[in-house]
Parts: sequence; C-alpha cells; structure tokens
Amino acid sequence: MSSSYGSPTSFARMDEEAEVRTRSSPSLNDNNDGGDISMVPMKDQPGLEGKIEHQPTAYDVPEYDNFDVENDLKVYHGHADFDLELQQVSNSKWNFGKTKRGVIKVCYISVFAILGSLLRILLAQLFGEECRNPGTVGWLKAGQPLCVTADGEASLEGGIIFADLPANLLGSFVMGFMQSTDTMDLPKTFPIAWLSDSSSFQSYDIIHFAIRTGFCGALTTFSSWNSEMVLMMLGVDADRGSLIFRGFLGYFIGVETALASFILGKNVAKYVHSIVNKDLHHEALETRKKKERGVYINTQLADFERRFLSEFDMGIFEIETNPVAVGYLSRWRESTRENRRVGNQLLPLLTDIEYQLLVLDEDIELDETVRAAIMAKWDLESLKKWREVKRHLDIMPVVKDEAAFRFGPAFNWCLVCLVLLIAAIIFENGMDEYSMTYRTMAFAALLAPTGALIRWRMSNWNGKWTKYSWFPLGTMAANLTASIISVTMIALELKLYDGTQSFWLSGTTRALKVGMAGSLSTVSTFINEVASFLSSDHPVHGYAYIACSIISCGIAGTIFYVTIAHAVEPDVYYRGGGTYGY
Repeated sequence: MSSSYGSPTSFARMDEEAEVRTRSSPSLNDNNDGGDISMVPMKDQPGLEGKIEHQPTAYDVPEYDNFDVENDLKVYHGHADFDLELQQVSNSKWNFGKTKRGVIKVCYISVFAILGSLLRILLAQLFGEECRNPGTVGWLKAGQPLCVTADGEASLEGGIIFADLPANLLGSFVMGFMQSTDTMDLPKTFPIAWLSDSSSFQSYDIIHFAIRTGFCGALTTFSSWNSEMVLMMLGVDADRGSLIFRGFLGYFIGVETALASFILGKNVAKYVHSIVNKDLHHEALETRKKKERGVYINTQLADFERRFLSEFDMGIFEIETNPVAVGYLSRWRESTRENRRVGNQLLPLLTDIEYQLLVLDEDIELDETVRAAIMAKWDLESLKKWREVKRHLDIMPVVKDEAAFRFGPAFNWCLVCLVLLIAAIIFENGMDEYSMTYRTMAFAALLAPTGALIRWRMSNWNGKWTKYSWFPLGTMAANLTASIISVTMIALELKLYDGTQSFWLSGTTRALKVGMAGSLSTVSTFINEVASFLSSDHPVHGYAYIACSIISCGIAGTIFYVTIAHAVEPDVYYRGGGTYGY
C-alpha cells in the first residue's frame, strides 16, 4: 500500500536535532515509567567489535537507503513481533466471497449441531432415562446408569433436577472455555484464549463459530428445561403451591449451575492461557499494574507497539533494533503520553489514529482528524515514519490451513452426517425398545441443524430493539419459540397417546421436541449474554434478561400446554412407558 508519508526523501530530510534525540541513550533507554526496551544497534552489541567499518556519530544524518533491513530492523524475540492480525485475515486465502463463506458456515453449523444434539440425548440417557425405562438404552449395561436426573413421571411429581441439566452444564462449560481473550481482560486480542497466539487454529473463525453456535447451542437446551418445569408445576401432586415453588427452584438451579459452569470454563481457559502463552501472562501482570494507575492499554496493536507505547517494564520482552527506527515511535509516545489515561477526552481519537495507521495500515483521510492531532501537539509525522519503517520488516504471517475453509470438505462432512442419520431412520426399523430409541435419536439429530440454523439467523435481531438496544432480542425470540414448540409437542403426544401410534407419529413429535426445538433454544448463549451483562456497568440488565426469559417462556408454555392437553391425565402417558427415546 502506497503512502505519501515516510518516503526516502522525507527520511533524508530528517533534521539534525531529531537525529540527536533519536540516538541519545537517556531519552530512549531511561524511561521514567518502565520503558526498559533495549534499543542497542547491532553494531554496538558485544562480540561484534571490528565487524562494522563505520561507527556513526550522533551528528550523522540518517538516510533511508542506508537502513540495513535484515540487521538494523531485525526483531530477535518471536513474541515481540509486529503481527497485524486483522490485515492478515483480510488478505488470507480463505477470505472468499460472502455467499460461499455463508454456505460453509451452514455446513459446519449443521455438523456440529448434529453432534451436540446426539451428545445431549446420550447424556440424558446416561443420567436418567435408562433408570426410568430400563431396557430402552442398549449401549448402557445394567448397573451403569447414574440415575441422577429426573424425567417424565419424576418431573410431574416434583423432580427439579431435570433431564438436560448435565448437558446444559457441559455446554456452558465449553462455551466458557471457547471464549476469546477480549472477555478475559488479557493484553492481546485473539479468538481462542487457551491456545497459543501463534496457533494456526486461531484463524479458523468459521470452526470457532460452528462450535459455539452449532455444538454448544444444540448441546444445551432452554426449551426442554422449560417444558419440564411447566409439567412439574402442572403435575399430579395435590399441593399445587409446593409444585410451583419447586418449579421456580428448578429454574433458579438451572441458571445458577449453568452460569457457574460457564465461569469455570473461562477460568480453565485463562489458566491454560497462562501456561501456553507465558510471555503474555507476564504482560497481563504488567497490564494490571498499569490499569491501576489509570493507563489505557490499546490491545489492538501488535505486541511490540502495544508494550512500548504503554511503557511496560519489558524484561523478557526487550528487543534489539536500530534506535533511529524506534525513535520515531518513541517521539510519538512522548507526544501522546498525557492522553493515554482512562477518561481522557482525546483517548478515543488517539486509539482511532493508531488503529488506522498501525493495524489497518491506512492513511488518515479526514482533515479534521489531522487538525485535531496537530492541536493536541501529537507528533503524527513520527508515527507515519514508524509505519513506513515497519513495512520493511520481514514478518512471517501465521500459517493457515486453507483446507479447513474449502467448500468441499465442509459439504462432504455435512453430507456424510445426513446420510448416516437417514440410513439409521430407514434401516433401524425394529419395534423393540432399543430400535425405537436409536431411531428416535437419529430422527431428532436429523432435525437439529434446522433449529440451530434458525437460531443463527434470529441472532441478527440482537440489538435491533430500538428502545432497548442492549436486549438480546434474537436469543430471547429463539428460546421463546422453541419453548412453545417443545411444550406443544408434549401436549399433542399426551393427547394422542393410546399405546398404538406408529413411529412416524410419535417419533416426529419427539424429534421436533428434542431435535429441532432443543437446538433452536440455547442455554450456552443465554448464559454467555447474562455473564456479559453481570460484568458490565449495568449488571441489572442481566437480572432483567433472566427474569424476562424465564417468565415469558414459563407463561407461554403453560398457556399452550393447558390449551391443548387440559383434559389429559399425563401420568397415564408416562406410566405407560411413553418416554422412550427421551
């Protein structure tokens, strides 16, 4: 990218005073606030005496053509790189067209939604279903079921440990574990906190999205949890007040345990981050010290720039480079030091300028921005010269696996999963309990991508409520819709049950309830949003969001259930073995 700043001519015209300041040892090495960065030229390093023909003086006028890019500007420590993540992503081979990228997202979301829904069903069977209906889960031998959760009849009689609690806990944990560094107050921004910042998997944003939206969203379910609480509050116990109290307690336990699991996942990810990114862990400690003094840390910048401009006690982060080069950045830092404080009125302008020049590598087009920088007495020319020098650094980008973002593999994985599920539905056609269970599982998993994809599209509604832009309207709508579908399928099954239905009638209602509605609703995203609210400046939004979600879904579920199945005795259905296949 061409620039009108920092040309060879402008470097040659740099005045003598600037050169003296740049090469002056005290001004660059004796920082008052921890800027202990070694800026010793290669020619001044021990062991290199006699290898340099000319020892420049402080009065030499530097010329751009005399810069030895390989030596004078070389960075010796890998962690002090100049990685421009956003620029690398925008120029990567897999940043293809929007339509093709969307199709690949659909394929991967579908695959992970199938895996998440199957795991949810297996966990429900492991923790409770086989205990309720022995002999329906063939892969569990006698004595192996854990018999922890309630299902069916137990919910009607007041069991508040609902069948999907283990799945909700696991999905919330994975969601917390897959968080980015932005959510953990860490010094450098990258997508997966527990991985090394140089890992090629950091660039697999489609896979990250599919895991969070597809796998975690389908593994956790708000609708089935809500349906079980509604059925319990309308259950067979004569003490209605006790049942309603147990229902609210079930909601409370569901939120509290999922939130705790999410936080645990984040903490585990943060701990792993400190092990695999030791340099960044040390920087995080320095960052906390800086923030205690009100210093703003621009986490969007590359490693060296972020640390140098924030005047860290660099320690193991020090680099060795030509002081002329770093002198440009040093003058920019000196001119902006007073504005790098939290709450400073010019801080947003400062971060915008650095982001545009250093991260996006774009020129400042707005004259108003340039005039504001001049009025603030910022040395904008030095920053532009530093950017020009940095362009000549030989930086190896993070290697990306292009195969992970081709259409072929994504489509093939999706096709294989769908074919296997369809084959299971067609050929697993026995009438024994084992066959019915597995067939229902396959049918539910087949409908899971539909729910996950609808939820993904509904997420576009988040922030669209004009009056309450903070409210996650899309997630709320997905959970409410799924809760209505789930309780409606249960009510229809209760009303139509006579013990003689074909698989296609009973299996379809259960597949819609467990597969589509279970994947359309989500606890992991819901808890992620709640946790964000609770850690924000307006934690009351989190409590309002919880109350609104539970009350609206509970009331809607009750209305639809009572309207459809008001004259049915649900205990007859459950005692007749109607819960096979979860």
